[in-house]
Amino acid sequence: MNPEEKALLTTAFEALGPERLTRGLKAIGHRWKDCFLAIATYGEPDALVRQMRKEHFVGPLIGVPVQVVKEVVRLWDDDEQSFRALAAEWLELSRAATPTAPAATA
Repeated sequence: MNPEEKALLTTAFEALGPERLTRGLKAIGHRWKDCFLAIATYGEPDALVRQMRKEHFVGPLIGVPVQVVKEVVRLWDDDEQSFRALAAEWLELSRAATPTAPAATA
């Protein structure tokens, strides 16, 4: 995966956030009805497939340009192993960056 692909995926991961990204990684399909984005955005197969012009619907739904959506779909289909590895790395970094509650002072 090249740096540009990683940057586009990271943009999508940031827009989705940890919860939807984690949910999307449960996807096992590569069609619009059961792909990563379908599960990430709706949590269940078939919900996204009912939308017209899917890329143009998902982009505004998650807050990214259509180009990012197309790259997510392409990389999910063509290099799922690297996609999942980058997602796991992003989730770990996201968890590490989450601020913890301040210590109680007595």
